[in-house]
Amino acid sequence: MPIGFLWQTFLETPLINSLVFLTAVTFGSYGLAILLFTVITRLVTFPLTMRTLRTSRKMQEIAPLQQEIQKKYSDPKRRSEETMKLYREAGVNPLGCLGPQLIQMPIFIALYQVIRITISNTPEGVLYLQGRLYDFDIVQDAVPLSTNFLVIDMAATGSANLPLVAIVFASMWLQQRISSSRSAATGSQQTQQMNQMMQWFMPIMFSWFVLFVPAGLGMYWASTTIIGIVLHWVFLGPGDFTWGSLIPQRVRAMIMPATAGAPVPIPQPTTPPEAGATEARSDDDQNGGNQRNRRRRGNRARARETRSQTRPGRRRRRSGK
Repeated sequence: MPIGFLWQTFLETPLINSLVFLTAVTFGSYGLAILLFTVITRLVTFPLTMRTLRTSRKMQEIAPLQQEIQKKYSDPKRRSEETMKLYREAGVNPLGCLGPQLIQMPIFIALYQVIRITISNTPEGVLYLQGRLYDFDIVQDAVPLSTNFLVIDMAATGSANLPLVAIVFASMWLQQRISSSRSAATGSQQTQQMNQMMQWFMPIMFSWFVLFVPAGLGMYWASTTIIGIVLHWVFLGPGDFTWGSLIPQRVRAMIMPATAGAPVPIPQPTTPPEAGATEARSDDDQNGGNQRNRRRRGNRARARETRSQTRPGRRRRRSGK
């Protein structure tokens, strides 16, 4: 059985009917159909995605141990044996990270031909499309398809795809940056160099593809990349990535020359002036009252002493009379 027949029967034709059906249920919007198809594809491959994320997390956890093995053993064979032993003890399969990529690449390749078939508005193209559709009224009646979505023509190529090219490049660069941020600090120098190369090579390569393929394919890749970033952010976190790191250090120094690199002062609690003045006045009043009370008690004591000294003289004068 030829490979071409298997490819068309089990991958290309189901994708054609799926896109036409989704276009019909989204009120004739081909762009919404592609976005919905991307979400469905991500839901179907979600178990594999979760397995990949768990494998990535375990690889990041054992990265310090792997680095110790590389420092301890100079023999490449012994180093490889100890590394594989570490993988077995941790229950890690490095090839497990390739599951979603191995599934998405055939879909990406097949979508190129599928989109070209479904967006054709020539009489010959419409007849060929109807010949590839299943015998259901909902898909048969949806042809021909409208390829306009917002301000983008899903059939456009070349310079018309520049906005999608920018979105694909930015999203893929961010995905590579976040995924490599956790292992950058603990990985070897060779790993860091490879991550840095992939951070730029993959976005450039796929952006170049999007420039020459129909815009619908670029929208699919941009949306699936953004969904992947969200999943990675939710289940693994951004690592050491911060949005402020997107601004070059020189630019940050120019924007904030006085505070760049300076520690942020910790605000100290202060007492409002009115409250402080009120407390001071209350203290003064209390001190003044205490002094007056002491003076009164002193005056009373002196008066009692004076009276006690004059009473014996009076008694002698009375007795003499």
